[in-house]
Amino acid sequence: MPRREFPRAVRVAVIKRATRDSVVYCEACGGLAKRFQIDHVRADGLLGEPTIKNAMLICEACWSVKNPQDTSTIAKAKRREAKSLGIKGPNAGKLKSRGFPPAPRAHADREAVKGPTQIARRFQP
Repeated sequence: MPRREFPRAVRVAVIKRATRDSVVYCEACGGLAKRFQIDHVRADGLLGEPTIKNAMLICEACWSVKNPQDTSTIAKAKRREAKSLGIKGPNAGKLKSRGFPPAPRAHADREAVKGPTQIARRFQP
């Protein structure tokens, strides 16, 4: 689903709402917002409507913190939805091989030697 942008009338209303004494303030942290963005309160990927109630003006510092949180929240919601619908992951249907057979050991073909070996015999009195 493509991102839905706010209409111009909503953006103007949000900027007016965040402006006091002709200075624009961030609605998240309350700081001065020289560079700002108008973002969804409820993430757009979670059916956040592009209305004035769902819009807030945030400075770039707050947006850089909020954006990764929104991304992970949207991804988690999509995983929950897929699980509830019974959709399995991309690797769920792949067959797993039984692997390689174990390599033969070098001493397996020799018979077990009983008694002292040749080296041990050298050192016996």
